Amino acid sequence: MKVVLLQDVAKIGRRHEVVDVPTGYAQNMLIPKQMAAPATPDNLKKVSAHSQAAASQQASVEAAFTTACQSLKDTSVTVIAEANEQEHLFKAIHESDIVLAAADQGITFEGSSIKIAEPIKSLGKHVVTLVCQAKQCDFTVSVIKK
Repeated sequence: MKVVLLQDVAKIGRRHEVVDVPTGYAQNMLIPKQMAAPATPDNLKKVSAHSQAAASQQASVEAAFTTACQSLKDTSVTVIAEANEQEHLFKAIHESDIVLAAADQGITFEGSSIKIAEPIKSLGKHVVTLVCQAKQCDFTVSVIKK
């Protein structure tokens, strides 16, 4: 029996996939527990619409990533932080701090796409990576004293 999975099911498939499972398993386990729905034409249309929306969203995320990489290639993001006389920061710089500083400079990206190799705890220039699936680009974050 063909069903549309409403959530991830181990060894069967992922959410919004159409899979073929034994009829008894579908009728006695998956459908009553609302883990799946029968693959009716209406449900198949919903899955198709969801996959198109996901593809559209992924395309916009990749376009934003490309734009951000082009913008960051030429400039560095400047973060202002409090530091002591030895140029050590009182608080480490996090992804959210970098996103806010970049937004102030007109560059937008998500904080979840930033990968920091080691915590930024001192003034100066630091290399940070922006990641989108298999693509990545490095950019410089300049930390200056407040």
